[in-house]
Amino acid sequence: MSTHSTESLSRWGKIKHGFIHEGKKFLVATAYLGVWFYAIGLYGHTQLLHYGVSEADAVFSISVALIKAAIVAKFLITVEMLLPIKVQEGKAILGALLGHTVIYVVLVMILHANALGLEGYLLHGKTFMEGFKELGHAQPKNLMMIAIIYGLIILHYLTYFTLEKIIGEEKLRKIFLGR
Repeated sequence: MSTHSTESLSRWGKIKHGFIHEGKKFLVATAYLGVWFYAIGLYGHTQLLHYGVSEADAVFSISVALIKAAIVAKFLITVEMLLPIKVQEGKAILGALLGHTVIYVVLVMILHANALGLEGYLLHGKTFMEGFKELGHAQPKNLMMIAIIYGLIILHYLTYFTLEKIIGEEKLRKIFLGR
């Protein structure tokens, strides 16, 4: 439902258009998630500074957050292509958005736990599994809080791109940016 028609383009033109569109989407998703993961990492490390964790560890973890944002963005875009959100005129999109959000939150939490396992192994001399279990300190209520935070982040991302699919890139840009 994009405002740019690809029907008149050659096969190569369609491939080029799709590649450029997906590249832009990847950059937007990486920037969006990067800001959030950076903020979450920064908050976590300001809390850990009180416990004597060095600033070098904080810089490493924030860098990992930015790399994780790029990986998660790629996962989100890939899953969207494989399992697109079904949009039907006259039907609410909230149910579909929430269902997809749950899938993405599970993926993000697995990636986050893996990043913690890697950080624990590389920086703190722990085994990978000890670092892996640092996600929410393996406490169910902490894991639920983390899942809710990630869910809110991802729900907004999915809402934006679903609305873009429904009303078109130009209209959505005009609504948000006035251009």
